[in-house]
Amino acid sequence: MSPVVGGSDQAWSELLRQIIELSTEERNLRQVLRRVAEFVVATTKGDVCFVHVVDRDAREIVLMGATPQPFDELAGTVRLRIGEGVAGWVAQFAQPAVIRDKWSDPRYVYIPALRGEEFNSMLSVPLLRPEGVVVGVLNVHSRRADFFSPADAARLSEVASVLAGIVENAVLYDRLATREGELARFAAQTMEMQELDRRQIAANIHDGISQRLVSAWYHLRAARALASQSAVLAEIDATEALLSDALDEARHAIVGLRPAILDDLGLTAGLTSLAGSLGSDTEIELDLDGGALPAHIETALYRISQEALQNIMKHADATHVRVGLQETNDRRVILTISDDGIGFDPSGSVGSLSYGLRGMQERAALIGARLDIRSRLGDGSTIIVTVPALAADDS
Repeated sequence: MSPVVGGSDQAWSELLRQIIELSTEERNLRQVLRRVAEFVVATTKGDVCFVHVVDRDAREIVLMGATPQPFDELAGTVRLRIGEGVAGWVAQFAQPAVIRDKWSDPRYVYIPALRGEEFNSMLSVPLLRPEGVVVGVLNVHSRRADFFSPADAARLSEVASVLAGIVENAVLYDRLATREGELARFAAQTMEMQELDRRQIAANIHDGISQRLVSAWYHLRAARALASQSAVLAEIDATEALLSDALDEARHAIVGLRPAILDDLGLTAGLTSLAGSLGSDTEIELDLDGGALPAHIETALYRISQEALQNIMKHADATHVRVGLQETNDRRVILTISDDGIGFDPSGSVGSLSYGLRGMQERAALIGARLDIRSRLGDGSTIIVTVPALAADDS
């Protein structure tokens, strides 16, 4: 029987310490398993290490971690059915396998990408949870035949039992990160489609309704020139006034549906323009210090601000309004809109105010932001939107 390849108890204890320490530093599944593979090779004196993770839905094991190049680049690309190959057998029966000469073992399956021809013996152990569930398989290969022993399998199995919990947590974290990424992409696509719809509606209003209103207005001007009775002229005057109002409303709707300033100059300019729409009777305080943001986040914050400022105009009777936008040191983005108006009861708001608040909450939820509404009757209102920390490649 060959000696325990890992050497002293101290070496195996050090391996456990490294793995446990790694689990507190790193959450990314592939990074965790790549580092684990390096630790295992260093301890066992093997030549390469592969870590497979069980995919229960597909009933397969997937290579997700390996010692560095070229094998770590194969993560996610090599799959075996549970029961196939040595690793598949270990996953199926939850038992370690010591292969002294893999070319004489009927369970061995040659995988060209893993360069099996370079290695002769292997040790394969299950990543086994206490309840008996296999979450993965750890393989160590050696160029020398008859390199691993049952004693090695026992020691590596102890390590694998600790690693199993770490792998399970990393898998859950990886799935959560994937789901969050999918949700963020869905939110961006949803908001992009909404903005495309708004752009189309704005174009239809401009090219259709507005043009017809202008045409009708010119026809009335022509009719005025032909009319002589004062009663007819009075009706023409009234109709012209209605058409002028309708044109102003159509232009306002077009601007509201798709503000070009947001596309051309960004969120800060857009918020400045929105604040200016409150009119000269309201004192405006702007504190805008945000940088460039992903387009769907800028759009959501613009729409929330638009709804909040419209509510202030309609309901607040405010004399002072503050709009703030800041990015914190931990890369969160915070939008604040406050006023000194009459305030309201957020839990008991009704009508258009309640509808507007729901719209703001839905837009905030789409980008994963938190919306806080603070108000009391007679004491003004504050709306705070907190966008979670952005990834470095999102800004």
